[in-house]
Amino acid sequence: MANLDLMIKAWDTCHFELGEAFKGLPDEDVWRRAHPRLLSFGELVGHMMYWEAVRFTGPNLSEDLDLSEVGVKSPLVDHAFRYYTSNVENTKALSMGAEEMWAEVQRIHAFTKAVITNANPDSEDPIPSQPKSTWGFALEYQVFHLGYHTGQCYSVRHLLGHETVDN
Repeated sequence: MANLDLMIKAWDTCHFELGEAFKGLPDEDVWRRAHPRLLSFGELVGHMMYWEAVRFTGPNLSEDLDLSEVGVKSPLVDHAFRYYTSNVENTKALSMGAEEMWAEVQRIHAFTKAVITNANPDSEDPIPSQPKSTWGFALEYQVFHLGYHTGQCYSVRHLLGHETVDN
């Protein structure tokens, strides 16, 4: 697992920055779209958490994955959040505000980190959800994925006219 320690630290840093994006987010804007073709803050967070949960606690990444087989259960782990193309035309909004959503993000992250810690894999070991890939690549991609979509969360907030923390 030593080979993964730096990637896990980077992943935690991405979650810290995502937490910064939540600061001052009004509940009424969590699921509001700045434009019909742009996802809401909540939809972006749902997308990030869907993939974090499925990638690290699910048996595979298939479109028809039975979500009851994913280790972490959450309203944010929903096929509606799978890809932009799957929800741009079908707006998804949950009845959770910013504070509740951030708590759920933290819970999902803690659960997925515990799965990795308990598995104690080497970076070159295959990841169960993607047998042709490795734990190292999965974490590397997760860091990119969270960083990219956290930037989009800030953009949504800016388009909605919010003042955000200096990021």
